Amino acid sequence: MPNKGNKIIEPNQPSKDNLKWSDDMDEVLLNALAEEALKGNRHDGSWTIEAYANVVKTLSIAIGQYITKNHIKNRMKTLKNHFTEAYDLFHHLTGLTWNLITRKFEAEEKVWQDFIKVC
Repeated sequence: MPNKGNKIIEPNQPSKDNLKWSDDMDEVLLNALAEEALKGNRHDGSWTIEAYANVVKTLSIAIGQYITKNHIKNRMKTLKNHFTEAYDLFHHLTGLTWNLITRKFEAEEKVWQDFIKVC
């Protein structure tokens, strides 16, 4: 792999634009952001510099990978887009629930059939 300038990239340190997120990483990220919100490190819909620094540190320690503020910002955009897509599909349906264990939507067969008709 070509090296960018004289910077040495260690095996556990992906390039700054290459990070594959796992469900476990998402969980750590969301818990860290919730913690920062409880600390008051979110003002007028924006995260403080301190919040980002704390989340970077928490994630880096928890997963043992090199994480940057931009990794976090990009992942938050992706998660928001995923939420919006799911919300747009399912917000008008009743009888649909999210299973925290399987991490899937669940519904009676009739609800799924009604949903398929709408789509």
